Amino acid sequence: MSRRSAPFVAPSYIDDPISKDGKKHAKVLLSTLQEDIASFREAQFPPDILRQIRDMPIYEGNLAEVQAYQQRWHNLLERAMAFYPAANLPPDYLPLPASLEIPQFIYHVQRLHLTKTRAKESKSFGSVGALTDKCGDYSADDIARMTAAFDNDEDTRLVAHREFIDLRAYVFCRNNKGEMLEPERIRFYRTGLIVHALPDFKIVDSRQTPRKRRNDAYNNPLADNGIWKIYRKK
Repeated sequence: MSRRSAPFVAPSYIDDPISKDGKKHAKVLLSTLQEDIASFREAQFPPDILRQIRDMPIYEGNLAEVQAYQQRWHNLLERAMAFYPAANLPPDYLPLPASLEIPQFIYHVQRLHLTKTRAKESKSFGSVGALTDKCGDYSADDIARMTAAFDNDEDTRLVAHREFIDLRAYVFCRNNKGEMLEPERIRFYRTGLIVHALPDFKIVDSRQTPRKRRNDAYNNPLADNGIWKIYRKK
């Protein structure tokens, strides 16, 4: 299954974290953390003690090697957990947000299945101005149709879809009893993926044949600028 990321929480060590000023302070500290992560990645990623898989930002090693590399990230991981305390904890085991660009570490990996899938990015808007600010320019006819949609119903929302090829890894792990677990579907291209490879570790590479995307519930766009197609939200 795919996983959304853990929710942001203002750290408890901030004075009055639920106040407006407290939340603003938390955002400043989070921005500082992101800058520190970027600097650290520049020096420490790709990892120098692990082996790259194919041409992907995926690196594998034995238990000691992966633990040693994760230890280098320890301080940054602890700081990130202050903002996302639910990360990697039961019952949901949600990951840290990809925007942090901290590598994902997965242990006891038996098999890795690399895939490409036709997917779409989706954004929702309540005005034409906000939409064009994010999605770019549209023809006069497109603008007229989007404007009319809002004029005819004040509760209307428009949704923008951008198609792309989504790269994913299905990660098959074993539990402490040696039993194979259900695979986790991981998006890794932005963060990087670090795997502890078990003996007889195998890689299945299916990237040459992208999987078909599920049927889209949206048809007949109000507007299309070649990148983003716009629909009335259902």
